[in-house]
Amino acid sequence: MRKKIKQYVSMLMVMLMAISAVVFCGAEKAYAGSFSGGYISLGADLTSDEKAKVLALFGVDEKDLDNYKVVYVTNQEEHQYLDSYISSSQIGNQAWSSVLITEGKKGSGINVTTKNVIYCTTGMYANALATAGVEDVNVVVAGPFNVSGTAALVGALKAYSEMTGETVDEDVVDAAVDEMVTTGSLEDGTDADNEKIEGMVAYLKEQIANSDNKDKDLDQIINDAANKFEITLNEDQFNQLKSLLEKLGGLHLDLGSLKSQAQAAYDTLKDMGFDISKIHIDTEEARGLLQQIIETIKGWFN
Repeated sequence: MRKKIKQYVSMLMVMLMAISAVVFCGAEKAYAGSFSGGYISLGADLTSDEKAKVLALFGVDEKDLDNYKVVYVTNQEEHQYLDSYISSSQIGNQAWSSVLITEGKKGSGINVTTKNVIYCTTGMYANALATAGVEDVNVVVAGPFNVSGTAALVGALKAYSEMTGETVDEDVVDAAVDEMVTTGSLEDGTDADNEKIEGMVAYLKEQIANSDNKDKDLDQIINDAANKFEITLNEDQFNQLKSLLEKLGGLHLDLGSLKSQAQAAYDTLKDMGFDISKIHIDTEEARGLLQQIIETIKGWFN
């Protein structure tokens, strides 16, 4: 009997490993270059003192910058990507927002920290970066003084391009910027918690990217999501969100990355006490398969 138990345990371990491979595996992202510190995007208009302050917020000593790949984002680039969504007066005529990106462990997701950023939330950045195909990175967004942080997304994507050696498609950058601005607008214009807005946007992106939903009515998908996350949208907000989703629907979004980021948003809501059982979690299928295996193992001993 002991030998049989060992065999059953061995079989269970093999099956669990197989499930893990199905749920978590994916092609490893190949990172370009050999910069041990990471990748930094600096606002091109930072003074020497402001640059030193930003680097200090990153925990980077200026004498160690040779360990980092450093790029610069100009105010012209900020206007190029943001003018369609934010007034020129808000963008201003100088680029200050800066970003540090380092490679995270496989499966760690997108982890964002902000310093001196007073408008964009960590969730806004993480969701928008996931839309752009960013995976498994640690991101620090900082300004030398209080900044809105909207332009930092451009810098983050520029640094990520350097990190991977892959150019992010212009349409994808536009969609990510649109998403960040739309999310911020919804957070400002509704009574819902920021985390609920960000969770709803992540959920909607997952629905749009899922081919099983291609024939579903977009209006109904949005209404269902708003109900699930307990968010009341007015007509303008509904149409703004619908316009974003129509744009995202025309892109080849990475469903796996979006699901991972959506799960992170759901976990945050769960920690806040929000009942996430009303939201379909894609990992339920894998959990169901695991439960079937467990029941099969139990049956061996009956």
